[in-house]
Amino acid sequence: MQRANVGSVEVVGLVDTRFAFPVGGVFPEIGKAASQYRHFLTPDGDVPMICACFLLRANGQTILVDTGYAEAGDARLLPDLETAGVKLADVDTVVFTHLHPDHTAWNIDRKTGDPTFPNARYWAPQADWDFFDAQGADHFTRDMKPLQAAGQLDLFSGEKTVTPSLTTLPTPGHTPGHSSIAIVSGNDRGFILGDVVLSALDVQDPDLVNSFDTDSDQARQTRLTILKRLESGQELVGAAHLPGEGLGHFGLMEGRRVWRPLT
Repeated sequence: MQRANVGSVEVVGLVDTRFAFPVGGVFPEIGKAASQYRHFLTPDGDVPMICACFLLRANGQTILVDTGYAEAGDARLLPDLETAGVKLADVDTVVFTHLHPDHTAWNIDRKTGDPTFPNARYWAPQADWDFFDAQGADHFTRDMKPLQAAGQLDLFSGEKTVTPSLTTLPTPGHTPGHSSIAIVSGNDRGFILGDVVLSALDVQDPDLVNSFDTDSDQARQTRLTILKRLESGQELVGAAHLPGEGLGHFGLMEGRRVWRPLT
């Protein structure tokens, strides 16, 4: 668990679990070029990733961004929230960057079928709702439909004010409605990235095509735009899958973009 502040906004990185995928499975066109990224990979040649959610305390509200991957045997979101002093009933709002299953899995108590955060409004991107609903995806039926039935779901499009310090920002491509969260408090800035970037490899080379993006061309353009915005290193970044404990900064080193986790 990591804590930092963006002005008066407290940002807590919560790593629900960790996993790794074969580099060719994540970046299907990488081929022999994978050797130049060996220093980013595990000894087995896999791409290491965390699965992080973010707790934001802003303007008197308690906001959770994404709900992780409850299927992992070592999933930590709920006990780590308790360690952070947050009861399930304390969460006012849950905002989803997108609706892939590693971002929605703690939505529902599997034993009772009730929303895990009983007092929260759950905010989901409209375009993602439409996309996964049309697919009839199993995780969507399991994690999202019960929120609608419980009357706790709100759908949003475009820029949406969550609190005076937090605003959603469309960052499509990974999924149709993928959204990030811009933090503005006084003169300080922060950014909850979602899956705009997945690993240290596509930080360094945003043109890499990955197998998880719905629209590769749109996702690549979004990566380039957002990395250009953040490469000065001035904004605190919450990254769902990058190395570390969830929080860090982007920067430039010898002309290349790099990720610098908070230590």
